[in-house]
Amino acid sequence: MSHRLVLDASASLEAVLGRPQAAAVLDRVERATVVRAPDLYGAEVANALWKHVKAGDLDLSQALTALQAALDIVDATIPSADLAEEALATAAAFDHPVDDALYLVAARRSGATICTRDRRLAELAAATRVPVEVV
Repeated sequence: MSHRLVLDASASLEAVLGRPQAAAVLDRVERATVVRAPDLYGAEVANALWKHVKAGDLDLSQALTALQAALDIVDATIPSADLAEEALATAAAFDHPVDDALYLVAARRSGATICTRDRRLAELAAATRVPVEVV
């Protein structure tokens, strides 16, 4: 049985930065037959890593290594433009940011489970009956 996964930036960062739930994220990734994300994933991960560099938690070299690891986890990205209309409608209906709705729509369209650390995204997934794994 195939298991598709949509990985969000929060879960990816958990894994590549070796945080407490890294093993749980990587286990889900390893069990998946395909791991996807909207194309904004790379920018979200890079932005979060920039914040760590700015705070002095990581140097640039560490951040670049973590970024490459995060990009390597995902098998394919989905153009946000292809998801945007449905994401906007979902965001408006549930009063939730469009960036999270992009992950939700990507999962819904591909019959995938969302893997996230974001409780609000998990709540949105539950409300829209999209399978979610919170790590």
